[in-house]
Amino acid sequence: MSYCDFLAGCVGGSAGIIVGHPLDTLKVRQQSSSAIGNLWNATRTTYKLEGGRGFFKGMFYPVISAGAINSLFFGVYGVALSKYKDRIGRTDYSGIFVAGCVGGVAQLGIACPIELIKVKMQTQMAGQDRFRSSWHCTIETLRCQGIRGLYRGLVPHAWRDGPGFGVYMLIYELGLDLLGGREKSTTSGQLLAGGLAGVICWLSVLPFDVVKSRLQADDLEKPKYRNMAHCFRLTYREGGLSIFTRGWFAMSARAFPVNAVTFYVYEFLLQNCNQINKCKLSS
Repeated sequence: MSYCDFLAGCVGGSAGIIVGHPLDTLKVRQQSSSAIGNLWNATRTTYKLEGGRGFFKGMFYPVISAGAINSLFFGVYGVALSKYKDRIGRTDYSGIFVAGCVGGVAQLGIACPIELIKVKMQTQMAGQDRFRSSWHCTIETLRCQGIRGLYRGLVPHAWRDGPGFGVYMLIYELGLDLLGGREKSTTSGQLLAGGLAGVICWLSVLPFDVVKSRLQADDLEKPKYRNMAHCFRLTYREGGLSIFTRGWFAMSARAFPVNAVTFYVYEFLLQNCNQINKCKLSS
C-alpha cells in the first residue's frame, strides 16, 4: 500500500531533522563563506557570537515541512519502484536507483523554497538583522525577487537530489542485502545501512551542494552569481577544486545519525503499517 510509504516517510523524516540540524548549520556556513574556515572555527565562531541558539537557526521551516518532504519522497519512491517491478517483472538495483531519482526530483517543489529560507537564516550571523524570522525572510525574498526567488539554486538542487537520492536508496538496499536481507535485518543493521547510505549519498553530490548553498545564500538585491555555471566558475577561482569539498566532515558527521534514525523509523512504521493492512485483508 503506497500510503504506508508516505506515512513512514513523514514520521521518519521529521525525526531525522531534529537530530542533525546543528551540524547542518555548520556545514552551510562553511560552504557559503571561505572566511568561516574549518569545522572547529565555524563551531567556535557560532557559539561565541550567538550561543547555543545559533546552531538551530533556520530550523523552523525544515521541521514543519520535513514530514511532507519525506512523505512525498518515500511515497513517490514506493510507487515508482512498484511501477518498475510491474513493467520489468522484478525489482533490481537499477530499478531502486531510478525510483530513488524520481522520488528525489518529486520533492523539489517543496524542498527548494524550504532549503533557500533555511540557508539564508543559517548564514545570517549575529549583528546581521536583515531577516527577523523565517517568515520575514520569505516575505523579503518574494518582495525582492518574486516566486522565482524562492527557487534560486533549483538546478544544482536537482543535480544533488535526483542522482543523490538514487544513490541513497541504492546503497541502503545494497547494505540490507549484504547484511542478510530486509526480512532478516536487525535494528543495528538498519541503522548501519541507513547511516552509510546517507554519508555516501552526500559525498557523491557534495560539489552541487556547495554551489546550491552559495546560490541560496546570495544577496537578494545584489546577487553575486548569475546561475549555476557562473557560481561554479567563481567558486573555483576562489579556492580551486578543494573548495567543492567544504563542509564534508560536518556533513558526514550529520548524515550518519540523521539517516540512520530516518531509515530505522521508516522501516519500523512501514513494516507495522503493511502488517495491519494484511490483517485487514485476511479478516
